Amino acid sequence: MPTTSPFRMNPSLGPNLWQVVRASQTNGVWYEGSRQIVSPQLGDSAHGDDGHYYVFVKATGAIAAAASPGTQVTVTEPAMTAAAGAGGFYAPNSSVMPTALAAGDCFWARRGTL
Repeated sequence: MPTTSPFRMNPSLGPNLWQVVRASQTNGVWYEGSRQIVSPQLGDSAHGDDGHYYVFVKATGAIAAAASPGTQVTVTEPAMTAAAGAGGFYAPNSSVMPTALAAGDCFWARRGTL
């Protein structure tokens, strides 16, 4: 797993930009502020130090692992779900996440263009 880049340029709590929160994980919740707002929420966005835009999404089905840049996904609003398809966003590549994503896994989808 990479250790230094990409990282979020806008401060917020939660998984880093290459971290996947598996559907089976129960400890993947972070809180921000005195109102105890769960972070990140599906649809939250971040800009990475690599210049790319990221959005936090949930997989609706299996998404195969692929070499860089990763498997292309389509993000569906307003549910902020992702499925394999020609949508211009990418799931984490196989050097970051060597196994397929499963339905219910949450991850930062990276927009392919700057």
